[in-house]
Amino acid sequence: MTMFPMPMPQMPAEVIDMVSANPEGFADAMGTGMEAMTTAIADGASPADAFATMGDIMGPIMEDLGMSPEIFDAMGDMVGAAVGPAMHMAPADASGGDMGAMMQDGIDMMMPPGMEVPGPIMDAMGDMGQAMGDAGMGCHDIGAEMMGPPGSDTYMLPTDAAGGPVVEPGQPETCPADACQAPPMDGACAGTDMMPPEGGYDHIPMNDDFVMPDPYALADDGGFLELEDSIGGDQNTPETNHEGPNQDDIAVGAAMDGATEQGGGVGSGASLEQDFNNTGEGEEVSDSQDVDPSAGMG
Repeated sequence: MTMFPMPMPQMPAEVIDMVSANPEGFADAMGTGMEAMTTAIADGASPADAFATMGDIMGPIMEDLGMSPEIFDAMGDMVGAAVGPAMHMAPADASGGDMGAMMQDGIDMMMPPGMEVPGPIMDAMGDMGQAMGDAGMGCHDIGAEMMGPPGSDTYMLPTDAAGGPVVEPGQPETCPADACQAPPMDGACAGTDMMPPEGGYDHIPMNDDFVMPDPYALADDGGFLELEDSIGGDQNTPETNHEGPNQDDIAVGAAMDGATEQGGGVGSGASLEQDFNNTGEGEEVSDSQDVDPSAGMG
């Protein structure tokens, strides 16, 4: 049983377009990185060193596929911020299959409404979790490496007044209901023991002394749009230039608004080849699924 942070980081349109153009290539790169990671663990490396080895191997391959080192590093941080808390709140004995399901649901919940993760990438995420389990890596160690220490930019869980952690490992009920959300009812975790119990958890209340982190954001570097206010921000005033509103900003803003309204987007089956440049001002990006973001909350 586990939960994900709320709100979830949202995948930038630039990365979606890049990966959707060659999902098999990016999935193969992930597979090569996984092999390096598991080999490092077998040779006695720590989880931190194993992740570093995986990054060292994957980075140049990703660059050959068009993803700059800056974007590769930023996406690693973003996925860690999204999936790390789920690993942290899962049972210590979560299996490789459980971890793969968390990886799959995490990346799916990062997508804008109406968009799905390409099949090869979804398979690679599941394989990565299974590989971690087969290598003997524990989900709490993985979660700690993914999300970083309390107070870091990638730590998406509340902290206490002294800056210490509030959410205990393996205890999703210690996450206040306003700070976390259940896995999607139709996601990969639905086929595992990672879903909340019937009736939800008896969450601790949000103490006045607790500090909520800022939503994870990407700065305007490495080719990314400025997305610091993309989650929970006001997207009603598009950036303008001499040629009128920036249509990419309008599209991303609309997608982010839709994700915020449902508490974390789950793809509904629309094609990843959807052209963000064709989304005009005033068009509504909707999600055909009826997702209840409060599912599983006490």
